[in-house]
Amino acid sequence: MGFFEQQDRARRATARLLALYVVAVALVIAAVNLAVVPPYVWWTGERASSALYATVSGITLGVIALGSLEIMARLSIGEGELALMLSGRKVSRASGIDAERRLVNVVDEMAIASGLAAPPVYVLNREKGINAFAAGRSPNQAIVVVTQGALDGLSRDELQAVVAHEFSHILNGDIRLNLRAACALQGLVFMSAIGRFMMRFYSGYGTDEGRSFLHPPFAALGAVVFAIGSVGYVAARILQAAISREREFLADACAVQYTRNADGLCGALARIEIHNHGSRILNWHADSLAHMLFAPNALRSWFSTHPATDTRMRRANPHLAPQFYFEQQRRPRPVAEKPKPKEQPKQEAPKTIVPTKVTAAAALVASIGTPDGAALEYASGMLAYLPASIREALGDAAGAQAVMVGSIIDSEATARGRQLRALEALGRQELARKSEVLAPLIAQLDRAYRLPLVALALPVLRTELDEAGRGAFLAAMRAAIEADSRLSLGEFVLDTILDWNLGPKSKRAGGVRFQSRNELAPECALILSLLAHAGNSEAAFAKVAPNLALAPRDSLQLAKVSEALERLSQLAPLEKEPLLAACAELIAADANVKLVEHELLRAVAAALDCPMPPSIAALDPRLLRKS
Repeated sequence: MGFFEQQDRARRATARLLALYVVAVALVIAAVNLAVVPPYVWWTGERASSALYATVSGITLGVIALGSLEIMARLSIGEGELALMLSGRKVSRASGIDAERRLVNVVDEMAIASGLAAPPVYVLNREKGINAFAAGRSPNQAIVVVTQGALDGLSRDELQAVVAHEFSHILNGDIRLNLRAACALQGLVFMSAIGRFMMRFYSGYGTDEGRSFLHPPFAALGAVVFAIGSVGYVAARILQAAISREREFLADACAVQYTRNADGLCGALARIEIHNHGSRILNWHADSLAHMLFAPNALRSWFSTHPATDTRMRRANPHLAPQFYFEQQRRPRPVAEKPKPKEQPKQEAPKTIVPTKVTAAAALVASIGTPDGAALEYASGMLAYLPASIREALGDAAGAQAVMVGSIIDSEATARGRQLRALEALGRQELARKSEVLAPLIAQLDRAYRLPLVALALPVLRTELDEAGRGAFLAAMRAAIEADSRLSLGEFVLDTILDWNLGPKSKRAGGVRFQSRNELAPECALILSLLAHAGNSEAAFAKVAPNLALAPRDSLQLAKVSEALERLSQLAPLEKEPLLAACAELIAADANVKLVEHELLRAVAAALDCPMPPSIAALDPRLLRKS
């Protein structure tokens, strides 16, 4: 099953989730009525009336709704609130902690290999269990969260396997379904969570934050509330198992495909099994997120949300028994000595990846959502070759803005002067100065670095700039682009990606509104015309899209293209595949795909939430250095 089929399957699973949720809520209401009404009638001597049942049912529904509203309110602020809800913290890209730098580097490699913007990374530093999850409304709005236990207890290969597993959930459309499920399930577990909190707090045992108070009557009341709410807890577990079990097998298989390293995934699973804290996350909100986690919140449970660990290991690597990995993990790990600093030999710059054969068009579309080990190796090489000054600049919002502007600063003195003056006219003197300093360094890089630099800058720009700051940055970018009175295709691609991820459209809800491309014929014609003009394939347009009219070149304005992409992003997944196939055919029609044309295709795919990795299969080894 390919990327588009997985996306469609995840979308259709929402209807099943809704049906199961309605049944679960009905069962919880019935169970609460059975638990509350008979004792109340016995205690008061009143008759059980329909009004009493309606009151109990209404209160139960109110508690369920309150739990769901809490998480929905947090998500309305941003996906990062989900990590903060679990007492997590954002990892700075300029972190000086070795383990955190390693984590950021692993996530960056996977993002570049996948064709995604690097997601912001969070660490649950109070959680000693080994676990992780990804969340978001769309692939380019995702976050990756790992526990402190995973950060400290996993090797780099194991951590990479866990991150690759989470990227599979991002690419296969699971994260949107998982978020909807989390909002629903939070309501089901809310009552049991309240009861558990009361038991821990008033018994003197203490909460996760260390707060406690001894009050036995309230602790007993908490036990009663927990017992009543346990019906919702069990219902939530059954729902989570229905959602996640099969998709965990798929994510494991994809992680092995992405990394070409089954030992890393099996090692991580074995490490969890023998770890003192297992995969447990203590924060009570984790109950509603159990279906999103890499490993179950409790290793053994009647209602486990994940397949058994040894079953997952056998599927990931059928050639070695799980016991081999368990024994390997029980051996003490050698303490790695810090290497002495020495002069590194100059590395060869990674080659530009750009298809130059007509046959590559089908391979490009087939690669969507399916990065492999070669793409990951390529991404690792790009990051290793990236100059330290540029990597350091990408660590904060001011530097990330300068890298983006620096990538479009003209090498010709007159044009460069106009661009810098345009920035200064907006009061962005500091941005102009930093961009001018970084521009020569960026110009020395291969042109294939353009999209990876955007991928590395976006998480910083999204999380460290407020809405006004992002708007001001986009205005500065457009001023610099328009200063030389011409818009190159490369600048068009860059502006489109940044606007899509940082502008008003970045808050799009996503989802499917259109079931057929016929409903969006004008939008399809506009985007295909853009690709045809970019690839000088106007003559091939009639063959690729016989029922559409080629739009004139002067009608391809940025605002119109952006609006068309927004509507096309709401197209059903299975309808996006033939549209992107037509786009690929147009840029390959002249048998001479330039790098900038390849980037344009990837930008269109990203806007449709179909991330395209830097393709390596079916490529001519004689690759252009510049385009």
